[in-house]
Amino acid sequence: MNKTMDKTIVMVGVLDVASSTNVSMAKSFMKFGYTVIPVNYRTIIRNSGFATFYKVLVDTVKHYKPILTVFCKCNGIEPDIVLECNKYSKTWLWNMDPIETIKRCPEVIQHAKNANFSSCTGGGVNDYFRRSGVLNGITIFDGLDTDIFKPTYVLDRYKADISFIGNETPQRNKFKRILESAKLDVKFYGMGYNDPVYNEEFSQVCSASNMMLSLNTYNDIPDYFSNRLLRYLGCGTCVLHYDPTDTLYKYFVHGKDLLFFKDADQLLKLINWYKNTGISEVGKIALSGREKVLSNYTWDNTIHSILSHINSKE
Repeated sequence: MNKTMDKTIVMVGVLDVASSTNVSMAKSFMKFGYTVIPVNYRTIIRNSGFATFYKVLVDTVKHYKPILTVFCKCNGIEPDIVLECNKYSKTWLWNMDPIETIKRCPEVIQHAKNANFSSCTGGGVNDYFRRSGVLNGITIFDGLDTDIFKPTYVLDRYKADISFIGNETPQRNKFKRILESAKLDVKFYGMGYNDPVYNEEFSQVCSASNMMLSLNTYNDIPDYFSNRLLRYLGCGTCVLHYDPTDTLYKYFVHGKDLLFFKDADQLLKLINWYKNTGISEVGKIALSGREKVLSNYTWDNTIHSILSHINSKE
């Protein structure tokens, strides 16, 4: 394999949508000196069908013979395509989703079995993969894109005591009502609430809010948090994170990096603390949380972990 091929990565994912985490992932590979060849599987399948996608993918991997072909979940595609790519490249199944999502697309489990390497962005999810027969899996968390999610200028229309970004769910509505009953200025953004916000607008919401409420779509998975938490923290905002599993203390310090709560009573106690303390202590937590993410949970940290794992196995 020549030197050019040694620095080439093929990414099978969604790299033609600016808000996709695959874009940030590719950008960090490039920071490490790699050329990234995107294969936008959803667009190719939608426009030209599965047969064309399979041909494009195999021809691409055969031509470039990359050091690694990364399958970003790639739900809906035939698992045998991973085996075909193994003939020309090492392969990695990157799963960024929670357990319930994978249960709806179980072919991803077989993708992981067929790949040379696999990972999940959460220990509890990786445990589920292992129970499902995936023996090559490790846990590597998503990263923060520091070019996008960072403190920015404050717009009056986004100012609030507490904001939340994410689609409507019954559980999120429950906590929304609790915050509103505490007479706080509360703003929720996402499908079912106000208009969704992405990238720069996401950072503007965070920067204009004294605190951000953090709830995963599924909150019963131990050692798991969505990329949203890292984005909140990266924007330099104090975060109230719902962790009924009581496992995220392994990664963040309560009262220093962020504020954890396990139920409504704990959330109300934190709200009362906020009302009595003011924003000075909140600001200290926000700064510490941002530093924790910048030191440990950027996309550069993620890519370093992937490359280190590959090198350790060679």
